[in-house]
Amino acid sequence: MHSEAEGHNRSTLELRVHEAGARAAVAVEGRLSVRNVEALTGRLARLYTSGKSAIIIDFSRLKHADYRSLPSLTSALRGLTRSGCDVILCNLSEYVLNIFRVVGCDEELTIYERKEEAVRALRNRLAGSYARRPYRDRTVSAAM
Repeated sequence: MHSEAEGHNRSTLELRVHEAGARAAVAVEGRLSVRNVEALTGRLARLYTSGKSAIIIDFSRLKHADYRSLPSLTSALRGLTRSGCDVILCNLSEYVLNIFRVVGCDEELTIYERKEEAVRALRNRLAGSYARRPYRDRTVSAAM
């Protein structure tokens, strides 16, 4: 398990990375901002270029995401998926999920409510029986 911290005080972002074969799990902790989003996107890119073909990103410990940081994140996630990397997001706050929906990124990404569902989906996908069940049953909130 690797841990990387970016920033300080209120703008701290910590990434906890667990690698296993061609898979990786990234736990995002703290606050995502325009100042530190490159730490996350850069780490994801390095995981992919080092041979990781599947990455689960767990946002359960993300305390805040500055909406201005999300275009960079969505662009990086789109790039990874278009390059053939299986990217699965889980434990998104309603706020972040709504921004992904407004940007239209939720249609391109696989999003699960809980990490257990994401892990199960990845196992099924690797076994060849993947059924895409993104978490789209909530409506986009008008007040973001």
